[in-house]
Amino acid sequence: MPDWIINQNNIPEEHQEWSWESGNYERFRKHISVALGNTDEQHPFDVELTRIPPGSKPCPVHAHGKRWEFFIVVSGSGHVYRNGEVVDVKGGDCFMQPGGTRHRIYNANDSEDLVYYVIANEVGQDTVDRFET
Repeated sequence: MPDWIINQNNIPEEHQEWSWESGNYERFRKHISVALGNTDEQHPFDVELTRIPPGSKPCPVHAHGKRWEFFIVVSGSGHVYRNGEVVDVKGGDCFMQPGGTRHRIYNANDSEDLVYYVIANEVGQDTVDRFET
């Protein structure tokens, strides 16, 4: 197979657990664009497949200075926080978070993983502001 094609099943899954202020966060992710060579010379976008265990949050509410993120929910259900509003999402739902938008997706389900793709445009140096846990 050419090096510009990769099967996501062959990409290692990274497990992250961390804390910030009073919050605890957990996610599993596959860096698809990195596996395709997005390292020193950036691609115009970054692609990640993320799996959030039941009841978990992957990160605090945050905003990127310039970066936009596009989410495709593959399976499971959860909630999306966006600028003070909370909306339910499920497999098949798609949405965008523009730069400067306070946001977080999290798994409010107690028995099923929340799985989604996040595709972000690469904008060089970007800022990330965290707002709450």
